[in-house]
Amino acid sequence: MRNRLLMATLIGFSALVCGGCASMTRTGEENARMQRQIVNLEMRQIADDWNYVWLADRQPRLTKWHTR
Repeated sequence: MRNRLLMATLIGFSALVCGGCASMTRTGEENARMQRQIVNLEMRQIADDWNYVWLADRQPRLTKWHTR
């Protein structure tokens, strides 16, 4: 009986963690909003990185100061 109760508790807890709320402190909608913000930030950063790659190709020889 004790083993069955322990097994049912573990299965219920794992179902709650995996299928229910996304975490203990945030709801699924809050996690989805955070993921959208992270993806948005990363996409903007990719554009900045790409621009930096093209600008860092070679330094211009018209000035003696380092420009970016």
